[in-house]
Amino acid sequence: MAILSDIHGNLAALEAVLEHIDASGAEHALCLGDVIGYGPDPEACARLLMERNMDTVMGNHDQVLLGYQFLSWFNPQARDMLLKTRSMLTDEAIDWLTSRPHSMVRHGARFVHGCPPDSVRTYIYKRDVDLDAVFSSYEEQWCFVGHTHELGLYVQRDGAVFREPLKDGFTLGPGQRVIVNAGAVGQPRDGDPRAKYLLWEPETGHVRVQRVEYDIARTVARLRERGFPAVYGKRLG
Repeated sequence: MAILSDIHGNLAALEAVLEHIDASGAEHALCLGDVIGYGPDPEACARLLMERNMDTVMGNHDQVLLGYQFLSWFNPQARDMLLKTRSMLTDEAIDWLTSRPHSMVRHGARFVHGCPPDSVRTYIYKRDVDLDAVFSSYEEQWCFVGHTHELGLYVQRDGAVFREPLKDGFTLGPGQRVIVNAGAVGQPRDGDPRAKYLLWEPETGHVRVQRVEYDIARTVARLRERGFPAVYGKRLG
């Protein structure tokens, strides 16, 4: 199963990742939200997921489409960007994005954009001081999150929770529970500009990190063409 997150309107990155997923032989894929925001092609990205009927949970950028009250969580530049993004979307795409659930359970695992059990906006690292409470808030052994744009891993074992790096992959040990951060397809913030996604094998308890090259210059040119702030291109590496 492929797990991707934080596409952020980056069509070049999404197309490269979907091609990689298809070549991997993964039978299913799931998106952890933030299909839109920051990137120049929100409609095309939403359309690709819709055409694939991909399981998708709501991200905090997607949530803004529900009403202007959700804009208050963003800085002024991001608010302007999200209003611009909304104007680029068809009613059909908006209806699809705003109907995504805050969380879902598939193959015995929980999937949520921000923090379990179902927070769209909370960053998992902001709950570092009470991770026991986070793990107690849901029952699944596996949980996958996005939102931070960085790969990461929280492991609960022997009555304690440990934060560990997620470099190439991870295999779940007996009696363990984990929260896995899937990184980002469209705007990684881990110092590696390649698009990231995960391949998860529920049967073996193994997660592999996938890093995919894509045409960053194409996205930067598209951002410039559509009048987005230059900073969003610089963030791509």
